[in-house]
Amino acid sequence: AALAFTLSTGGGGGGSWVVEMEKTIGDMNIDPAVEMARWKRHSVYRVPERIKNLHNSKAYQPELVSLGPFHHGDPELLPMEEHKRRAVVHLVKRSGKPLREFVAAVAEVATQLLDAYKDLGDEWRGADNRERFVELMVTDGCFLVEAMRMDALRGKVHEDYAPNDPVFSKYGYLYLWNYIQSDMVVVENQLPLLLLQRLLVVMDHDRYQVGARFSLSVAAAPGRHQSPRAPPSRHLVHKPHPR
Repeated sequence: AALAFTLSTGGGGGGSWVVEMEKTIGDMNIDPAVEMARWKRHSVYRVPERIKNLHNSKAYQPELVSLGPFHHGDPELLPMEEHKRRAVVHLVKRSGKPLREFVAAVAEVATQLLDAYKDLGDEWRGADNRERFVELMVTDGCFLVEAMRMDALRGKVHEDYAPNDPVFSKYGYLYLWNYIQSDMVVVENQLPLLLLQRLLVVMDHDRYQVGARFSLSVAAAPGRHQSPRAPPSRHLVHKPHPR
C-alpha cells in the first residue's frame, strides 16, 4: 500500500518547515553559473573531524611551519615565526621595492583571499581584523617564496643569507626543505595561488615565475600521493591524504 504522508500547513513543525523551504526555493537562484561562482571562491578547506579520527589526527597538521590562518599560532609551530619575518626582510630588501607595495598588492585582493578559506573564524574577518589578515598573508607568502627560491637554487642563497643560516642555506635545503615541502601540502595549511601571484608581480614578474615551476616543486613532496584525475587547484596543491 502506498504510504500516506500529510503535512499540515498550520502551526505544526512540519508546516513551519514547508513555509520556510518554500521561501528558500523562491528566493534561491540555482543557475549553474551562479552556483559555480559561489563554490569557486573556496580553495582551502578544513579536514572534517570524522576523517581525522579515521587516521592519526596529527597526520593532518603541519610539523614545522604554519601557512595561512588555520594553524597560525599553534604552539609547536611558533619557532618558525621568527624565520618567516626574516624572510620578509630579505625578500623585500632584495626586490628593491618598499614593503608598502607588497602590503597594498595583497590588501587589494584581501576579500578574495579571505573567501578562499572555507569556514574561516571570525577572528580573521571584519574590518577590525583585515590588517592582521593581510599581515599574515604577506608574511607567510614571502616565507614560501623564499623557501621555493632556496629549493630552486639548491640552497645556494648565500649572497644575502649567512652560510650557516638555520633555514635559508645549504643546511636548510638539505635538512629542513623536505619538512617545509611536506607541510605545504597539508590540506589545512595552504596559501592561495593568487597570493603568490600578487607578491611575485611586485617583486619582478620577469625574474620570478609562479605556476609550473612552483607546482612541480611541491608535486614530489614526500609521503604524498595525488590522483592523476585531480581537478586543477586555485592554490599550489590540494591533497587531503595523510602522511
